Amino acid sequence: MPSFHFTCAHLNDLFSEDLANTLHHGNETEDNHRYHWEDEFAVHNVLTFSVAEHGEYQLKGTQSKGGDFSFAIPNMTVITLSLINGSEAQFAISNQLIERVTQTSNDQDIHMLVELKDSEPFANPITGIYIANHDFPIQLVAHARD
Repeated sequence: MPSFHFTCAHLNDLFSEDLANTLHHGNETEDNHRYHWEDEFAVHNVLTFSVAEHGEYQLKGTQSKGGDFSFAIPNMTVITLSLINGSEAQFAISNQLIERVTQTSNDQDIHMLVELKDSEPFANPITGIYIANHDFPIQLVAHARD
């Protein structure tokens, strides 16, 4: 069964490709990083996967004062993986955060790299979920201040 490797990387607008190419054979240096950070995930035993570039993600959880919540967040790229055990896994990113998506695959593995813009503020409320501040449900923001 194939594995799905997902990397989400936060671009560094101050990275200089020219400096890397000219002085360091195209490599990053300690003070010239391409990314601020990278999150890497591997999901094994994947039967199928789909990408909805203009999808809707359901953010679900329990509020600190009790009670469950569920909010539909539109304008998301939603990656859904169906696994051999019948379960699903999802990654979701607000479209306005995405600078570039690169996907490669071979017989056993699928690799997806999503690069996030440096200039767009966002929240990462759940592992693998990246929601632009503009898209974050205002009801949750209001409750966080209580």
